Amino acid sequence: MAATPALADPDVTPVRINVGLTDLADVPPALVAAGGKPVTGLSAVTAEVPADRADALLATLAADTARVRYAERDGVVHADSDPFDRNHRGQYEYDRIPEAQTWGTGGSDITVAVVDTGVSPNADLPKSRLTAGHDFVDDDADPADDDDHGTMVATLIAGEAGNGVGASGVCSRCAVMPVRVLGHRAAGPAEGSSADVAAGIAWAADHGAQVINVSASTPTPSRLLTDAVTHAAAKGSLVVAAAGNAGGTTREFPAAIEPALAVGTELFGQTWNRTNLNTSADRWIDIAAAGTVYTMDRASGNRYLYDTSASSAVLSGIAALGFAAKSSNTAADVRAALLGGALPPSSRKTWFDPPVVDAAYTVHRLGGEDTTDPVVTSTGLTAGATLTHVSVVVTPEVTDDHAIQRLEQIVDGQVVSSSSGPDWKSLYVKAPWNVRGDLPVTIRAYDYAGRHHEMTTVMRTDTTDPVASIVSPVAGARVRSGPIQVRVRVAEGSTPVGEVVSGSHDGPRHDFTRVAGTNDWVGTASPYPQGSFQVDVRGVNGNTIVLPMKLVIDDSGPTGTSLAPSQNSRVRGTFTSTIGGVTDGAGVARAELWANGKYVGSDTTAPYSLAVRTGTANGHVDLTWKLTDRLGNTRGYSRRVTADNAAPALSITKAPANKAKIKGTTRVYVKASDPSGISRVELIVNGKVVARDYAAGYVLAFDAGTQKKTMKIQVRAYDKLGNVKYTTTRTWYRK
Repeated sequence: MAATPALADPDVTPVRINVGLTDLADVPPALVAAGGKPVTGLSAVTAEVPADRADALLATLAADTARVRYAERDGVVHADSDPFDRNHRGQYEYDRIPEAQTWGTGGSDITVAVVDTGVSPNADLPKSRLTAGHDFVDDDADPADDDDHGTMVATLIAGEAGNGVGASGVCSRCAVMPVRVLGHRAAGPAEGSSADVAAGIAWAADHGAQVINVSASTPTPSRLLTDAVTHAAAKGSLVVAAAGNAGGTTREFPAAIEPALAVGTELFGQTWNRTNLNTSADRWIDIAAAGTVYTMDRASGNRYLYDTSASSAVLSGIAALGFAAKSSNTAADVRAALLGGALPPSSRKTWFDPPVVDAAYTVHRLGGEDTTDPVVTSTGLTAGATLTHVSVVVTPEVTDDHAIQRLEQIVDGQVVSSSSGPDWKSLYVKAPWNVRGDLPVTIRAYDYAGRHHEMTTVMRTDTTDPVASIVSPVAGARVRSGPIQVRVRVAEGSTPVGEVVSGSHDGPRHDFTRVAGTNDWVGTASPYPQGSFQVDVRGVNGNTIVLPMKLVIDDSGPTGTSLAPSQNSRVRGTFTSTIGGVTDGAGVARAELWANGKYVGSDTTAPYSLAVRTGTANGHVDLTWKLTDRLGNTRGYSRRVTADNAAPALSITKAPANKAKIKGTTRVYVKASDPSGISRVELIVNGKVVARDYAAGYVLAFDAGTQKKTMKIQVRAYDKLGNVKYTTTRTWYRK
């Protein structure tokens, strides 16, 4: 109901407060001074005060704990639909309403209160179908609709069936109790206050409504709304409320107040995520029903109501059918039946999505009798057609006097698949694994009483897996990274293979080619760095086997532990270079040698050695060994040596002159040097070495008396590499 502002300042926007009292006969003076008025049917008072005085009044009332149960700001309640024309028609057969209506479409003894923008008669909802109501916006007994929202909600709940005008409502013989709590706005959905909505709920319960529909919500928690829902439950009414359309997970009220039913929206059997949602921690939305449903406005125009406004109305109509099924049904009975038969959405986005209402289950559980067996007139399958393990959608033809609850596919006495969700008319049919040949497939239909009938169609099937193996490479083989050649062999008698591929969802795909005249398929695969890959062998029947393979990725060349000659050593002429300790997991193929960039040769047998010719050259010689394994991986080793093919420097520093006459012990003093070092110096007389010296300051001595009278004398020096230098020949004579 509306409250008259008190102490109002025309320049300050008024604020409405709602106060729950312990006794309506004992109203706090501050609330009386504020012009408080009782909320119809509840132990509560509502008042409007200037905004700048609201906090002080709330504090005063909160301190009065003897008389005040709570004091709170009023919340803005808005209709959960802004009616407008839409270009597509909603479906509510997913809620199984047509099947539920086979048990009846209600009666005038069942009343649904529409707590909304009011209700005006139209072609589908004549005045005779409306009970007396109340307007809490204008505080009078004329709940006429000024917005269309309430009329569309009411027509969706109880529009007449068979009048040929619009679309029939869910409970098309039930009475509608109009209760106006929301007012029209020029832009956006209609709005009202929590106090008026609470008063409307309580008034409807007090006037005998079995179902109270609230297609409106507020995000503001309200103890006054909680009082109203509790009051309605105590009176035996079931409150059905829209969960809201904000698209978030915030609770909306009164939907989130127990034991009201919070209703979300399903579209074509799926949760509609434009409306409010549950979370894993807060599954506050109880159930979902159709949204975007055909209805009629107050001018008898055919329109669509959408989202949770429509969903709440649909569920209220189903609840009314439940009350009508048996006169003894209570609100608790109807609530339990609605929730107990609710079905998982046909396409669930999250495991905590609200389930979809099953109207037929609700009515049957609450008293709808079913004594006739269903009849399957067609399985929807074609005899002799091929059935694989890949599911196909079939639509069996089934008749029943009321409703089919579920369909089953049965093979060899086992249920292979079942259809019992919102889209139960379609059954996903498939063949069991490892079956080849004729396959009798039975489609069985159950009604809600558990009665059933079945029909069998004989199909052809092959659901055996292909049989194949990788014959090359072998497991554990060493390979280089990158694509490798693979050969797959399909066993004789295997299910025919349609394609062979390698790869994965995040790697390159390689298609294999069948080798003509064989059962072999060849192609490439790209192993992961760890060496694993797989090949998928896909049968023409859709079955696939995965052939995994683990290899060793080897991108490293052979290793060696020794190399000769040593670094910076000196060599002459033809010398041998050797690389030793060479090993490789894949095996060594060859060792090759370059000298100063010129190819020397190759060796394939360990230890690996090759001769290097330097001729008469002097200077650096850069040696490079290249080791190659059997996979083609290589590794290089380098070494620098110095070629020394030059003779030592040699001179006689002191000795008898040429043609001198000598006797006794004769000494020759020699100077010799070489970068590689002097190995020795020798004195040669008449072609024979007569003296040697190995240390610098070379002195060579011999006894002339032991030689021929004429002596041909030469001195020669060897460096440590074997290079030799001779002096010119001198002739001496023995005295």
